[in-house]
Amino acid sequence: MVLQEGTSYTFSQILELNSETDEILAALGYRFRDAPLKLPTAEVPRRAQLGPLRAQMRERLPYVPLTNEAACRSFYAVPVLFAALDQFRFKMNISYPVAGGRLTGTVDFLLRGRQDLVVAGVRSEALARGFQKLAVQMVAVSENAAKPSVGPKHPRRAQKAERTRRAREAEGKKRFAQGVQTQVFGVVTTGPVWQFGLLDRAQKRVTKDSETYSLPGDMERLVEVFAGMLGEKRFEQDDVNREGERLRWANS
Repeated sequence: MVLQEGTSYTFSQILELNSETDEILAALGYRFRDAPLKLPTAEVPRRAQLGPLRAQMRERLPYVPLTNEAACRSFYAVPVLFAALDQFRFKMNISYPVAGGRLTGTVDFLLRGRQDLVVAGVRSEALARGFQKLAVQMVAVSENAAKPSVGPKHPRRAQKAERTRRAREAEGKKRFAQGVQTQVFGVVTTGPVWQFGLLDRAQKRVTKDSETYSLPGDMERLVEVFAGMLGEKRFEQDDVNREGERLRWANS
């Protein structure tokens, strides 16, 4: 057996097992497949602003040694994610900790908007193995979101907490049946190359997209996919016209 029953693993420990992705996912209760994904896309309100960023990336590339994962993340991933954030609203968690289940560790980026999107960075030579890192992190985020909170020990408070838990669980099942947040999207990137994945909670299945996106050439396509996953169903005209205004986030 790839994983020991009842044992908690960090993301790095999972990757050190040197097992195939389908074996690891099977041990976690998920199926795996490699197939084309029909990713959601949406119109980007200020698409023209992406052109200068793409040109700057091409001009700067010869002068920046991209010798490790951190350098690639700083040069490619962070600017593109912030460019997407400038286009539409979502919450961008950086180095997001996940703990409490069978899997623990830190997710490179967890983007939360219309859907959840996990972003995993890997070394340039490790894209094939990198999807394993992404798959495990998607499972961890999905399971962490679904796990119940620990109730208080006081008897009356415990009873009240149990009633609340059951009510929330019933509401959660209702929302799940209606198709709300039944999916977790993910993307693994070496910096210049990006590959998406999808975790289907209902079917307990992780799909690896057979297509990849390359920067800087596919920047507009990439941000359009981000918009489809994270953006609102429609953009308010006021939001479209607020060029140069800094987005303000309410505490949550």
